[in-house]
Amino acid sequence: MRSIAASQIAKAEIIDGQARLLSPTQVAVDGRTLTAKSIIIATGSQPKDIPGLETDGETVLNSDQLLALEALPKSIAIIGAGAVGSEFASFFADVGSEVTLIEMMPTVVPLEDPDLGKALARALSARGVNIMTSARVLPDRTKRYDGVVELTVEHDGTETPVKAQKLLVAVGREAVTQGLGLDRTKAGPDNGWLSVDERYQTADPSLYAIGDAIGGLLLAHVAAAEGFIAAEAIAGKDAGKLDYNRVPRVTYTHPQVASVGLTEEQAKATGHAPESQRFSFKYNAMALIQDETDGFAKIVYDGASGDLLGVHIIGQHASELISEAALARFLEASAWELGTNIHPHPTLSETPGEAA
Repeated sequence: MRSIAASQIAKAEIIDGQARLLSPTQVAVDGRTLTAKSIIIATGSQPKDIPGLETDGETVLNSDQLLALEALPKSIAIIGAGAVGSEFASFFADVGSEVTLIEMMPTVVPLEDPDLGKALARALSARGVNIMTSARVLPDRTKRYDGVVELTVEHDGTETPVKAQKLLVAVGREAVTQGLGLDRTKAGPDNGWLSVDERYQTADPSLYAIGDAIGGLLLAHVAAAEGFIAAEAIAGKDAGKLDYNRVPRVTYTHPQVASVGLTEEQAKATGHAPESQRFSFKYNAMALIQDETDGFAKIVYDGASGDLLGVHIIGQHASELISEAALARFLEASAWELGTNIHPHPTLSETPGEAA
């Protein structure tokens, strides 16, 4: 990375350059040596390859390489229907590409509530996306020729050929740790990720790590929240522990998918007796006004206590609507309290309110 002059923002010096650790308290950046009592590693993540189906930057691409394309492909196959794969499938369907979305698990966005995955699959299929769930790509049977990639996919008990101009591999991400000088510290990666405690301190007391580098929920707002806690800990303050069950998650497809807290399956696995209620955007006045009635809000709550356990939304502006639910989780509200909260009319926010 090219080094540029340091700048000042909020009394913080910003240096653009390639950094590596010389010791637990020293960082080398393009000829400079910086010494600090504490260092935070926030190097993020990068796309993973599939063994035997490595990206070439031309026909087989990862998400970074795909963003560098100068022309839209007429057809694209996508392996992996998590957030990244589903978002790109939605985008390319919108711009007119022929899209095939391939997922090993039974539903798209498999980490979300299955009802959201089924609803998103219906919405994408209605826009022409060919969705293959419970499917497995055979890497050793892949062919690349004449600007085309041809896959062999095990699906519904048969081997199905899939051809496309471009193939996106979206099967997950891995921490960026190579070349950081971690071998000069005690903070070596564990199974590819940096291990930290609840204050985001590594095995080396002067080193902290946050964000994608430590795994978990690979989301920018999660990294920011972890950064606040790490900074409080470094400042010697009693930093609270981050409850990941109150972190909102968003998939920016059309329609959007957003959630916070537990699914019914997760609630059962943690000893709750969950119940759920749904309310459709078809009965919401603002959704009718805007002609965006696809989707619903689903509330998961404890059947005995009424405690709010999770909120799951698919529909227009789901990314905006989930914040109220995240606050309710933070305040340990009941489903009744979320539902009794007065929502202005007409607004989309009435839909999760009605469900609650």
